[in-house]
Order: sequence, then structure tokens, then C-alpha cells
Amino acid sequence: MPHQSLSPYEQARLDRIKRNEERLASLGLSDAKKRVRNAARSNTRRRQTTSLSTPRKQTLRKKRAITPSPARSSRRLKRKPVQYKPLMDDDEAIRVARKKFKVVKRLTKKTTSNFICDVPTDVSSSPLTVAQKAFIGRKMEGDFLAKFEEYVTEVDTLSDQNRRNVLRQVTKLAMGEGIRYDSKAYGWPEDCYFIKGTKVGPTSDILKLMELGQKCEDEWGRDHGNGWLLRHPLKKLYQFQQYLLQY
Repeated sequence: MPHQSLSPYEQARLDRIKRNEERLASLGLSDAKKRVRNAARSNTRRRQTTSLSTPRKQTLRKKRAITPSPARSSRRLKRKPVQYKPLMDDDEAIRVARKKFKVVKRLTKKTTSNFICDVPTDVSSSPLTVAQKAFIGRKMEGDFLAKFEEYVTEVDTLSDQNRRNVLRQVTKLAMGEGIRYDSKAYGWPEDCYFIKGTKVGPTSDILKLMELGQKCEDEWGRDHGNGWLLRHPLKKLYQFQQYLLQY
């Protein structure tokens, strides 16, 4: 019969079997298959012998008391450390990263401020006075975006994804690039931008910008991204503005 080369699947299967056998050998379990087969044969013989035993022996065996297994208990409920033994395929790097994430999350919660600011719904414009603008300008120290990132990280904390979304949109506004809805299904028409060419900062009239953003959505198309196009970034910028004025 002519020799036929193995398919990729068959070759991968043979390689996997070889790796498993090498792994069992390194653990001293190379003869585990043989021991399991012998144990199965012994159990079969034992059952056959039992079936041929006398009725009296079978009756005594049924009456014999069954020793209950020890009851399971929870070390967590007893406030004892968990006895965890990692599996062979556990990734040490992943477990270390998760532990670091929990530490960072706990520290972030400790530094979270109690500052709460609701956006007024009955006011469409709230320009700052000259004194307020000067006061905020001194606090910015020439780096508005860095201060805003610090605010959404340590004061008004957001999830990593939401914080990235807000910072991306606010950065576009601060650079004067404007914001355009680029969705394939619901996107705005070409050359339709929210205040392109106008730089937005902590001293801007944020409430007026929020009203203008709503008009853009009414005219060009509603944001189907749950407000992360304009509403949420402008809301966080307004809350940042009020935080600077109060603290």
C-alpha cells in the first residue's frame, strides 16, 4: 500500500499525544494508564465474586453501617485564608496583573471626592464672569487637559473605557478640531462638525455648548452611542468647571 502523508489535523493530534505522554512521564505518571486498566479489571472480578457470594453475606453487607464522609466547611466563612493551589495552566502574569488592578482600584476609591454637581435643566446659558475666568486660569497652570484628566481619574472617577472616550472628545474640543459623528449607519453628513474651529476650555459657556450640541443632533442625526459623542463629555467638562470654582 503506498505511503500517505498525514493531514495537518492528524499530525497535530500525534504531537499533542506525544506532549501529554512526556508531561505524564515528568510527573511520574507514565504508567497511570496501565494502573487504571488493572484497577478496572480488579473491580470487575470483585463484583463477579460478590455476586456469587452467599445470601447471608449479602444480607450482612447491607446491614453494615456506612461511614459518612466528613462535612465540607467554608474557610471564607470562618475568616481563614483560602488554601488555593494554582493549576498547571494558570498564568502567573495574569494573576499578578489582576492583583495589581485590585490594589489600584481600592486606592482610587479612597481618593474619590464627595463632589456632586448636577447639570441644570432650566438654564441654557451660564457664562463666567471675568473674575471667575481669571480664577480658573490660575488653577490650570497652562495645562488644562492634564488637570481635566486628573479630575476624571481621582475626583469624578470613570471606568477606563469611559474615561478614554471623554478625554478623546474633550481633547478634540480643546484643539478646535470639532466633533463629527462618523457612524456608518447614523453618521452626520459630510462637513458637518460640532463647533469646528472654536477651542473649548474650562472657562467656556458649557451649558450653551450643550444646547448647541442638542441642536446638531436634532438637525443632523441623533447620537446612538448613549451620549458619549457630545452629551457626556460636555457634562463632565461642566462639572469640572464647577469643581474648580468651588474647590
